[in-house]
Amino acid sequence: MVKANLRFAPAIRGNTRGLAALIVILLLASCTSAPRYRSGPAGSSTDFGPRDADRKEIVQYAKSFIGTPYRYGGEGRGGVDCSGLVIAVYREFDIRLPRSSRDQSRSGQQVSRSDIRPADLVFFKTSGRQSVSHVGIYIGGGKFVHASTSAQKVRVDALNDDYFRRRYQGARRVVSG
Repeated sequence: MVKANLRFAPAIRGNTRGLAALIVILLLASCTSAPRYRSGPAGSSTDFGPRDADRKEIVQYAKSFIGTPYRYGGEGRGGVDCSGLVIAVYREFDIRLPRSSRDQSRSGQQVSRSDIRPADLVFFKTSGRQSVSHVGIYIGGGKFVHASTSAQKVRVDALNDDYFRRRYQGARRVVSG
C-alpha cells in the first residue's frame, strides 16, 4: 500500500481561500489562449482559417492518418469514419466543423472542381439516401485522403477514379486563401 506524503497537508488545510484563489487563477489562465484559427459560418466570405502555408500542414496531418482503421463514429487514431477523419484533422488546427458529411458539405465556401486546392473538402454521393454521404480531404495532384468503408481504412484515391468521378457532388473551402 502506498502512503501519501502529507507533510504539507496542514498548510493546505489551513489556507483554503488561498488554494481556491490559486485554482481559479490557473483555470482562468488556461482559458486565455486564443485558437490559431476560428471557424466561420457556412458561406462566409470572411477570413476564418489558415493561409496557404498551413494548407501543406493540414495535408501532411491528414496523410498521417493513412492506414488508420475505419470505425463508424470514430474521430481519432484508433479509428475514424469519413467525417470523423475531417473532424480529427481540422480539430488539430482549431477549426470546428459539423459531425456529418452532409452538414460539412454546407460549411465554408463552395469551390468549383477546377479550383479545388489542397485542404479543401470533397464530397460524394455513395448511398442512395441523400445527396452527400461521403467526404474526403483533397491533397493535390487530383487525389484525396478519406476513410474508406470498402478498404476498412484511411487511404488515398483519385478524384478521377471511375467510382468517385461518377459520385462527385462538389467541394467546399473551409480554410481561407
